[in-house]
Amino acid sequence: MDESNDPPDHTPLQDLTVLQHNCPGSNLVFLTLFPLIRNRNVSFVCLQDPPLFQGDPLRAPGYQCFSSNVIGQKKRVATYVNCFLTESFNYLCGSPVADVLHLLMSRNHGGKVVGGCERFSLINTYNRQVDGNNTVSPADLCTDNTNPSLMVGHLNVHTMYTDPEQDMSTAERRKGEHYFRVA
Repeated sequence: MDESNDPPDHTPLQDLTVLQHNCPGSNLVFLTLFPLIRNRNVSFVCLQDPPLFQGDPLRAPGYQCFSSNVIGQKKRVATYVNCFLTESFNYLCGSPVADVLHLLMSRNHGGKVVGGCERFSLINTYNRQVDGNNTVSPADLCTDNTNPSLMVGHLNVHTMYTDPEQDMSTAERRKGEHYFRVA
């Protein structure tokens, strides 16, 4: 790898590019996605319902994969980190539930990651509907965190804020608004 592309250890990152996509378990979606971004310098690829091989998400050239680590649960989210970031940063991976992946990043030798902060959190989620209930609660997503955070994923909640013309029940609207209030 050309070291001139590595971010200097003392300079906060200026551009983080995040791609988010729900794959519905499709190998074809996965195999089509990564060649499309090969030369685009995408920092993070956050997938929901990624295709699995022997229980683990597929590998992608140029990316290191982190996935939920809840034992005995199907891996529903995977975050792929561009290798140019994996060399200069440490990653702490946590999953409060199987459908959420918290990825906390910091520099190997200290220093700022984003803005004036030494840590940055990327939260990837796939909030599925099972028997009319969500698999991820707002508390699982919106943790008490003093670090800058970015939440991405397939939330499966609807509100008048995000889709004012959608016809939705009062219960569905309230459920969606609860996520916004907690955030």
